[in-house]
Amino acid sequence: MDEKDKQLCETTFAVESAKQAAKLGKDVASDIVRPTSKSIGENIGLLVDGVFGWLGVWGQMQKIRQEKNLEEFKKEINKNIEAIPQDNLKEPTMYIIGPAIEASKYYYEEAQFKEMFAKLIAASCDDRDNDKISPYFVEAIKQISHKEAMILTLFRDKKTSALPIVNYRLILKTIGEKYYEKYVFIHDNPDNIRKYSDSLINLQRLGLVSLDFQNWLTDNNFYQIYKDNVFFKNTKQEILKNIENPDFECRDFDIQKGILELTPLGKNFIDLCL
Repeated sequence: MDEKDKQLCETTFAVESAKQAAKLGKDVASDIVRPTSKSIGENIGLLVDGVFGWLGVWGQMQKIRQEKNLEEFKKEINKNIEAIPQDNLKEPTMYIIGPAIEASKYYYEEAQFKEMFAKLIAASCDDRDNDKISPYFVEAIKQISHKEAMILTLFRDKKTSALPIVNYRLILKTIGEKYYEKYVFIHDNPDNIRKYSDSLINLQRLGLVSLDFQNWLTDNNFYQIYKDNVFFKNTKQEILKNIENPDFECRDFDIQKGILELTPLGKNFIDLCL
């Protein structure tokens, strides 16, 4: 870029910045009377534009794609803000939306993260959520995978605070037992028993769920899927086939029932971000 083009870009940027500053000042003056979902949404949109200014360094094709995603992100924010009753609207909580917008620039291309950040930003504009919202939720969103979001969505959709989990264990011929597979959660594929184990541990680390094997759901039907899958049946059959072998230390294969339980923090996270 030669000096002339550079000066032209700087002039254009200065003009656009002045326009946005003037618009922001006008909106702020108007909001002194009473903020509206439209004015709050537009002002947050200006913050988003500022944080996402790094888009200009991308190639033109990438920039076009990113700008499209950016507009969709702002629309998602406005959609959630407009759903707030007028009487419950308040100025956004800056220690929430500032970190949320800053963090979202690395995540907003993905629908899951875009929706969660948009809902969290909107929640900061809703006085009904004052006691639920936490700046920690920004970090939680950043550290949740698609699998973990799916598990949390199950709590929301099933309207429950507890889901069944198990440990698979070997029952020894002598006194005692050994764990064979821990933190087994079956949802979509009953034969992929290891799919969600790491997700359960991460959700517990984030404080959104707890893993409890001292208690379990009273209805045994919730745990039947853990005995009906191919992995359990084949493993149990193999153990029973070798039970007469004196060198074989196991006499049975079974489940240890447990509960995947939503914490109060997890419930607030689901209410505001999912």
